[in-house]
Amino acid sequence: MFLSRGLIYRRESIVISTYLQIHIMMLNFIISALLEVLNITYKWIDNNLITYFINFGKGFEYALIILSTILFLLISVSIVLRNAKKLPKSYVIEVVDLHDKKIAIDDIRCSFSTHDVAESYVRHYREVFKHYKFKVVGNRNN
Repeated sequence: MFLSRGLIYRRESIVISTYLQIHIMMLNFIISALLEVLNITYKWIDNNLITYFINFGKGFEYALIILSTILFLLISVSIVLRNAKKLPKSYVIEVVDLHDKKIAIDDIRCSFSTHDVAESYVRHYREVFKHYKFKVVGNRNN
């Protein structure tokens, strides 16, 4: 009797394991079919939608770069023109003695149209007249 019960348990376990194997195979088939459907769907979306959106976006990418460059140049030009209007029309050399009083020295040039020339003359006058201080001042009146 003991032996027959073992055979019955073995047959039932074989039947249960076969039943589980069939369910696992069906589950594997369903999962693989679902993955295949998703793969086909992904390929279709990639070929028909994503590629066109990317190519459409590339045109805007170049347009965005060009527009940002033009905008940058326009802003730079406007800033330069605004600051150019604020520049002085001429430059004057002021002479100060040791007691910080403004004085006028005869025979020196004091009025200039560019800042670089005025600075050059200031350097020369500092070498020649060592007891005086020279500085360049912008003059907007002219």
